[in-house]
Amino acid sequence: MKTYIKISDATVRFLDQEVFERLDFDWKEGQHWAITGSSGKELTAFLNTLLGRTMVTKGAVKRPFAEAYQKAQGEKGQVHSFRDLMAVVSQKYPFRNKSNLQNFYYQQRFNSMESDDAVPVKEYLSGLGSEGEGPWNIDRVLECMHLKKLSDKSLIKLSNGETRRLAIASALLKNPKILLLDQPLTGLDIKTRQGFDEILQRIIDSGIHIMMSTHSNEIPKGITHIAILGEKRIQSVYDPASWKIGNSANWIQESFDEKMLQQLLADSQLPRNSEIIRMEKVRIRYSEKTILDNLDWKVMAGEKWQLKGANGAGKSTLLSLILGENPQAYANAIWLFGRKRGTGESIWEIKKQIGFVAPELSRFFPDNQTCLKVVLSGLFDTMGLFKKVSAEQEKLALEWLAFFRVSDISQKLLKQVSLEEQRFVLLARALIKKPTLLILDEASQGMDENQRLLFKKTVDQVCSNSPISLVYVSHYQEDIPECVRHVLELP
Repeated sequence: MKTYIKISDATVRFLDQEVFERLDFDWKEGQHWAITGSSGKELTAFLNTLLGRTMVTKGAVKRPFAEAYQKAQGEKGQVHSFRDLMAVVSQKYPFRNKSNLQNFYYQQRFNSMESDDAVPVKEYLSGLGSEGEGPWNIDRVLECMHLKKLSDKSLIKLSNGETRRLAIASALLKNPKILLLDQPLTGLDIKTRQGFDEILQRIIDSGIHIMMSTHSNEIPKGITHIAILGEKRIQSVYDPASWKIGNSANWIQESFDEKMLQQLLADSQLPRNSEIIRMEKVRIRYSEKTILDNLDWKVMAGEKWQLKGANGAGKSTLLSLILGENPQAYANAIWLFGRKRGTGESIWEIKKQIGFVAPELSRFFPDNQTCLKVVLSGLFDTMGLFKKVSAEQEKLALEWLAFFRVSDISQKLLKQVSLEEQRFVLLARALIKKPTLLILDEASQGMDENQRLLFKKTVDQVCSNSPISLVYVSHYQEDIPECVRHVLELP
């Protein structure tokens, strides 16, 4: 079999750290790989190494799959790269609006002027064009990724899972030889995850070679080889027949320091009202589409809720009503913290009582924001720190970073740290003000299996050491904290 990509005795640096040493890997034609392991940062770094986006300080990475193409393009005098034959679906948000800005966010989904600045799904794909010769065109990717019904939907209004499917569709339009997928099942609802085997097989049948990072219990059919990354190299390789869930498990038993958490949460105040959220016959409608219909929901002080539903069911819309970011809240019977919306309260009075974490939050901070500044911004409910803080406030933020064992990244820019580090920074930002209500929207998305377990344990620790109320959104039942006793499922 021909070699597609070969890594030999490589030492590799990524995000200013040495992530691999003596790394060996041989990808043959006809092989489709899944890589798993205990570090999400290593998994992402491995894909970036294949893509040539890490620094190889020793050894070599060779890509024979592109040699013929590069030779032909060189003879034509065309600018070329092996990346022309590769496509990648990362965990970062890849879409921009008509103004070439990437700062979509919840409140913009509900503002018609902002919505008009984001193109619909089909128009976005048409703008990409079909970059390479091959079987994938716009109609086929819309059908394969179950996006036909969303063709006219604005990018700004897509749910997390819908955005993920569009990212894969965009990559397929390139008709690559190699498709790299970083945790492609993240953010997808149960039904879509169950249908992913068929999607992947169709991609493979079209002649594309697959490399994906994934969790050990999510190895799809069609994968021919499974590699475990650990201790800065590939530790072992399996075929699907010999693979067992748990082969890669190196489960942590520890939790964060509970005494330290108790000190950080000391003097957390009981809410003045026993009723945190009340919604009566709530109806949210845009044009001809009804998002929420006749919804009744009540959350009492100290209650812990799971919010669930398929991609596009309206979870983000419901959260926007709680977070004070949806103007239709004023046309509905909604009470937050004992006060009816539209009776003179400010959005800042609402936000002051809510801690919020979502994976997309990280991209809305200015590029110059360090992790310390991001945590401190939680005291002011702003997307970044824009005022001078006291020594006491800075000390508190550093203590939260120390609690999450990420003190070493306090002066690093948020965009420069790994996804799992970003998640704990955002959780520290949410908790620093000791909120009455904590909303976690797919908050452990992108973390490896160990980190997801630690995140879950931490939420339970927080809930057992404070009178906080909780709304937890996740498509993964295993991520739901033990403290959750109530479920709201949107149809």
